[in-house]
Amino acid sequence: MDEQELARVGRARTRKFWSAIAMAGLGAAGAAFGFAIGQEDGGDAATGWGLMAGIGLSFVLVGCGIAWLNRPNDRSWMTEPPQGKRERLQAQRSRQLFLFPVVAVIFLFVAIEPLRRILAGEPQLRDYLSVLLPVLYGWLTAAIAMGWDGHSRHNRRYLEDELTVVIRAQAMTAAFLVLMGGVTVTLALFVLRPDLAALALLASLAAAGATADARFAWLDREAGRDG
Repeated sequence: MDEQELARVGRARTRKFWSAIAMAGLGAAGAAFGFAIGQEDGGDAATGWGLMAGIGLSFVLVGCGIAWLNRPNDRSWMTEPPQGKRERLQAQRSRQLFLFPVVAVIFLFVAIEPLRRILAGEPQLRDYLSVLLPVLYGWLTAAIAMGWDGHSRHNRRYLEDELTVVIRAQAMTAAFLVLMGGVTVTLALFVLRPDLAALALLASLAAAGATADARFAWLDREAGRDG
């Protein structure tokens, strides 16, 4: 890297680090507040505060992961050769691909009770937001597997090769099969148990995104071991 590129990458890493710290801090505050207030309340109110605590913990998990990948005392990226940077970025992508599906699954479980209240005709604004989160993370995880996120596009020359294309195709095929299976189950439930169909559809979207990421990360790791 020349000095200009080093400075640019350094600024980008610093922004990511402090943004991740802020995310983790807000998540920790939300989790602590949710736990503290939820223990005093009961019924649906306690469920709502528990939801806030769960979302806060998810933010802490993601924020800590991103902060660690961009920690200030890590200087190895400054002098690494192109091949070393390729391996580092691919390893980061693999860790990220394993992390986001876990968060998506957490949000899916958190959304079950809010979805029940929406179907019962007793929704609140936070219930709609809770149901939206696993859908967004399903799309986010699929976008990362497809290389559509900003980090992947910016480092395309290091993250894209023929093997990546093959792995991506296999990962998206697996996600498509999961989505088709989930939608089929949703249709059956819509006929037999309409109250469960919405939950099944939500789970199908989150599972498809998680499958794309997990399958991609697994195949990428196995390819690295074989190499």
